[in-house]
Amino acid sequence: MNPQTLINCKWRTHRQMTGVQRYAQELVGALSKSELAFDCATPIQGPMWKSVIWEQHNLIRKSAGYTTLFCPANMAPVLLPQNIRLVLTIHCLRFHFHPENYSKAFVAWYKFMIPKLIARADTILTVSHTVQEEIHDVYPQSMGKVKVVYPGVSSAFGVDGDSGDNSVSLGPYWVYVGNSAPAKNLRVLLEALKLANHQHRICLLGICQDQFDSMNEPQLADQIIPLGHINDTDRVAAILRGAIGLLSPSMYESFDLPTLEAMACGCPVIASDTMTHREIGQDAPLFVPACDAKQWAQMLDRLLDEPLIGQSQSELGLNRASEFSWKSAADQVSHIIQCKAL
Repeated sequence: MNPQTLINCKWRTHRQMTGVQRYAQELVGALSKSELAFDCATPIQGPMWKSVIWEQHNLIRKSAGYTTLFCPANMAPVLLPQNIRLVLTIHCLRFHFHPENYSKAFVAWYKFMIPKLIARADTILTVSHTVQEEIHDVYPQSMGKVKVVYPGVSSAFGVDGDSGDNSVSLGPYWVYVGNSAPAKNLRVLLEALKLANHQHRICLLGICQDQFDSMNEPQLADQIIPLGHINDTDRVAAILRGAIGLLSPSMYESFDLPTLEAMACGCPVIASDTMTHREIGQDAPLFVPACDAKQWAQMLDRLLDEPLIGQSQSELGLNRASEFSWKSAADQVSHIIQCKAL
């Protein structure tokens, strides 16, 4: 029997593996082991504008003959025929709440497309109840369509395996995973380093040396280790296992996969006190107001001075992370695509 579901795999053409791409990769991998039979459609590697044209035109033709098109990475063809069911994952509304993080063209495109896709979609998936409420508030027409399916934890992230990284010299270090966008709030950590009693070091995953240099903080050069973007999940896991803890100061997150992955590695987490971090982490992270550099400095010093606190949070994190799996996510998505009751 031919598969009745087609999955939009445009995300495979992206060079860097961001959170959205990793969600799509892990979920599709888990779906391949589920009861759902499906085909994948992927554009030829090329510039972004070509993949957009492919998604809005070519993908429609490829969808003919299928009953369902699943798009796991925010975008879908808006003119998809009504006889084809559209299941779409919308990961976040950062473009709406923090437009300063993107180009004007990107924000304009998303503000144009997202309401149209919400109107066209038969089912909308999202990654947390916090984002579900945001979608309902910003787009009331989405009510009744939005279902929450939590992401999982890749098998690479666990307490067993290598610890540390050759790029990190001997000595304790913290980890930050993200980019330099304002909403990621890296600046508060840099300010915290200046206020702390100890000389803390932070490995920046997702920030290269040139990007850090552009932040004009030469006095912190000895405390910052920019490792750039790392696609290798085994290496990221090893860095997390060797760290004092993960620092997640974001002002906005839809789910924050690195926080969950750190917890799965037994790595304590200090996180900004946001609804998403509370929802996903529950009592495992230590929470600090997002923009209070003094409190971030105090918490960094505290965990270094009192390692038993980190050990306690590590145990809580392991317990919480064990509740998330890509198999569970795939089973839920498979049921939703096949219109079965959960």
